[in-house]
Amino acid sequence: MKPLGASLCAVALLAAAPAAAQQRLPGLAPSPASAEAGLWTASDRAEQQARTSARLNPDPALNAYVRDLACETSPEYCEELRVYVMDQPAFNAMAAPNGYLEVWSGLLLRADSAAQVAFVMGHEVGHYAENHAIERWNTTKGMMTAALLVSGAAAGAGAYYQVDLRGLGDLAYLTAMSSVFGYSRLQESQSDQIGFERAVAAGYDADAPADLWRDLQEETAASSFRNVRRAEARNSIFRTHPITAERIGALEAMAARHPGGGRLDRERHRAAIRPHLSAWLDMELERRDFDGLLVLIDRLGRDGEDLGVLEFHRGEIFRLRREDGDLQRARDAYATAALYPDAPAAAWRQLGELSARMDDPQGAARAWRTYLEIAVDADDRWIVEDSLNALEGASE
Repeated sequence: MKPLGASLCAVALLAAAPAAAQQRLPGLAPSPASAEAGLWTASDRAEQQARTSARLNPDPALNAYVRDLACETSPEYCEELRVYVMDQPAFNAMAAPNGYLEVWSGLLLRADSAAQVAFVMGHEVGHYAENHAIERWNTTKGMMTAALLVSGAAAGAGAYYQVDLRGLGDLAYLTAMSSVFGYSRLQESQSDQIGFERAVAAGYDADAPADLWRDLQEETAASSFRNVRRAEARNSIFRTHPITAERIGALEAMAARHPGGGRLDRERHRAAIRPHLSAWLDMELERRDFDGLLVLIDRLGRDGEDLGVLEFHRGEIFRLRREDGDLQRARDAYATAALYPDAPAAAWRQLGELSARMDDPQGAARAWRTYLEIAVDADDRWIVEDSLNALEGASE
């Protein structure tokens, strides 16, 4: 008699083994009778929702910038790709089987060059070109079948051996579910290589992909949330992506084979995201990962650009975080922001507010007067006027 574990594993492997999907040829649609056609239909519905979503960024220049990078790295698929920029504060991009791509603002905010975005676009087109979605669907169907078979086998075996094997059925079901929540590590590694090769072939810097993951690793390590800081160390069946250290090592090895560099196009990238920088940072503040956001702001400011916007949001972090000394840190950041022409008018309003709270009525009055001069049509103008009048009346 075979051991119980060996019998159950054999059943699972036979049921779960999917047929690998073939690489997609440009312009080739699936047969209406195929399983992929169903995925295309679901993707069409998701794309329609994206088109009407309040999160869709309508800036034609920004959307054209991201789409151009997708076409630069994957010219053979350019005509069939539809790229949408979504105002979502997390590092994410995705490619659907029907050629619909989403790129989230949190990714564009964290990339520091067109070279890094080009790598991500090449990576996502890699999933599309290699039919990873249909592979995942085949795997999911197989794993669901395996889950049912293993659960049934476990129940029968438990009765035969008079032991409780319900946990084994649960594990099979959870393993099946994990395939729905992300590509496999092998698929992610394959797409990393494809994205790297496509970006380098388009003339972009070979070190940019690894630098992107190093920056994300630094931000993750600084996070205000313990679960985020420990994310790489957690053991979870839902963690299908290669951990950051593995990705960095693999991308560094690829870059070592391509010495001589390439272009970064940092100016092009910053020009594309600059009109949205303040709004995107406001969205990041809502996540309340203040320490991770401080790392991101430091990185965004390392070239000395957009310092009025960045220092204002540094002040907002300290104002909202409220740790010891943060009140003074916030005031200092607002004062620094006010030195730059791109500072939001709110920098002077907040500077006045904190100066008043810290017993500096003259500083508060100066800041509020400047705010009223700049923010002529502000909705809260009457509130600031009342505060200023009360302050000046108290000093008479």
